[in-house]
Amino acid sequence: MISDLSNFQPAQSSSEGQPKDVTLHESRVSELPAPVVSLNAAASSLLVPHGTVSATEQPVADVREYLRNRAPLAKWELEPFLFYRLPLELRGSVRRLQAAVLFVQALTTGKTAIKVQPACRKALTIYTEFGPLNTFRGKYDLWLKQQDWLTLVNRAKAGAAWQASKRGLPDAFLDYVSARMGDFKRGDAGEQAILSIHRQWATGRTNKGVAEPVKGYEENWELRQRALLPAGWESSNIRKQLKARAKFTKAVKALRHEGCSAARAYLPQTHSTRAGLRFMELIQFDDVRCDFRVIDIATGQICDLWILIARDVATTMLLGFGMRPALARDDGTQEHLKLQDMKQLFGWLLETYGLPPWKLIAKIEHGTATLADATRMALEEMLGDRIGVSYSSMIGGKSSAGYREKAVGNSKGKAMLESLNRLQHMMTSHFPGQIGAHYGKRPAELTARENEAREIWASHRPEDRAELVYPVLTISQAREKLFEVFKLQNLRTDHNCEGFEEIVEWHDATNDCWVLADGHRATPEGSKVRVRMESPVERAGRLLSIGGPDANRFTRVSPEIITAFYEHSQRRRPVEANGQIEFMHEGKILRFAPPAPEFALAPETKCLCYFNPDDPRFLTLTDGRGGILGTWLRRGLARHADHDAVAAAIRHSVGALNVAKARATELAAGEQASLQAMRDHNNGFVTVVQPQARGRDAVTSPVAAHQIAVRGEKQQTKKLQQRRDDDERIAREALEL
Repeated sequence: MISDLSNFQPAQSSSEGQPKDVTLHESRVSELPAPVVSLNAAASSLLVPHGTVSATEQPVADVREYLRNRAPLAKWELEPFLFYRLPLELRGSVRRLQAAVLFVQALTTGKTAIKVQPACRKALTIYTEFGPLNTFRGKYDLWLKQQDWLTLVNRAKAGAAWQASKRGLPDAFLDYVSARMGDFKRGDAGEQAILSIHRQWATGRTNKGVAEPVKGYEENWELRQRALLPAGWESSNIRKQLKARAKFTKAVKALRHEGCSAARAYLPQTHSTRAGLRFMELIQFDDVRCDFRVIDIATGQICDLWILIARDVATTMLLGFGMRPALARDDGTQEHLKLQDMKQLFGWLLETYGLPPWKLIAKIEHGTATLADATRMALEEMLGDRIGVSYSSMIGGKSSAGYREKAVGNSKGKAMLESLNRLQHMMTSHFPGQIGAHYGKRPAELTARENEAREIWASHRPEDRAELVYPVLTISQAREKLFEVFKLQNLRTDHNCEGFEEIVEWHDATNDCWVLADGHRATPEGSKVRVRMESPVERAGRLLSIGGPDANRFTRVSPEIITAFYEHSQRRRPVEANGQIEFMHEGKILRFAPPAPEFALAPETKCLCYFNPDDPRFLTLTDGRGGILGTWLRRGLARHADHDAVAAAIRHSVGALNVAKARATELAAGEQASLQAMRDHNNGFVTVVQPQARGRDAVTSPVAAHQIAVRGEKQQTKKLQQRRDDDERIAREALEL
């Protein structure tokens, strides 16, 4: 599903070279309501790089020391490196409270200013959680006087680091207890860890039998009163102070007891921000299994449904998705998403949207929803520095004991996708044929439901099966339902996504609609007011409208690149010692050799190899930077005596050279113009026709153009063979008559 960017200019599509895979169902433009914000401009003036917080803005290490030396700042956005040290649940409260006091300040200033008390009362109709009125008024007055956002922070809930002084048990002792609790490798064994330290006070020996004083109490250790525990050593107090000083957090506990991967759920998912990230600057891809089963009316199979999605990180918008039902093969295995599906979705995005004025980064994972390294190189070779591919890393490393851990899962690269995929599962949980969150929660009725669907399919004529109603969704029905779900996601406002703006609206009772409170006109007295988050579509429009009049410069991608990307596979391979190139494809070893000795390459020359996976007769070699090295023949198909095949390969190589020359001529157009001006000056009567230049707004590629030439040559050969077969068939029929 593609969100309706109605004024957004997509790249021109081409009917030639469209993917032939009938099992992959790609999305098309969905009819969405017109967005609130115009979407006909781009954000070329947004030059702020996206990504993680810069080195100068990393969260402060020692909050207590920083608080002693800081100067007041009115907004937390001016001090993000301190703000991100607040607990996550407290950050949301501070954000809304700051929005509330700024709302009051806006109402009490300007030509339409009102008094503070009515302004506070009006603010509380929106931010109801900060009442009663006198309490909120006190917070506003204190913030206005000190101009410091810290007045809005409830430090009692912020943790020990935000308190002015240290009290309680020694830090060294709490560190010692934390280490002991980590040694007891069960989450519910913390009490036993504390009791082992109680015993150590009495016996002087650790739980391992080693003589050792308790850290923090080494002074006069031998003179201690063994029968009497020190003050504050109650288990409840130790646990309370461990929590208050963050000595043994859930993340640390998971690291000690399980490993790095388990700790990820308790760590900050990201210190990155969407601020400065532009539309289609970072796109994340992921494969998702739907939580419902579908029926394929062509075969009668009931199967799982996998989808491949592409989301824009700046807006969380779903840009497109493809579907593949996990149909059973003849050998009993199931079909799943594969590289070709990923390439088709990626090519379709380029065909539909084109390339933004800034570099497009594709974030993909190691696994099903991925692009092979050679495919990545092919994209970069065809599109240059306009596109980049980044892979999500795995979580691993060494344990706290020094052992190497097995890398599992994805790091922070998929945090947004995991959240939105969960939203999709919840929104589709009413679809028939649910399989449950996991196998242990599979509905007991599912088997009977599937059996009835098979019986309905088998007991009716093939021509009627598309019109029947089944107790599970058909593939086409599932596609339409997913369109609706993703459309709702792209238009949702009931979220708390980081970086999105809050929109204040008032209710126009006359027209029964909500109107944007934009500050150009006063809100009518007594009108209902609401605050909502902007939708992903609105955010996309706002980001695109920030740039100047020439900002919307999305570049069309040449059809030759799109069709070459759809049809061809790539491998990065060296030339072997015997002068050939070898690689495995679909369980077979393919060997390619130059058509003649003069086309040979030196052994160990690394080449980016393009071939059509449906008919790998030719292998086009490039240097990975757009330079074409030639077209080789597959050994076993073309012998030296096969003069036609050798001639065809040579023609392909010459054609590739001609395409490269044409591209070089295009790039040298400036120098040609200068030389032509010189000649015209000296020989005014001489006229030279200049070669026609390509369109300036199209991104082209000699490599892709050569792939089109290869495909055209193969099509002509097939047509010629078809004519010969037709002639032979007609001759046979004439003889029979």
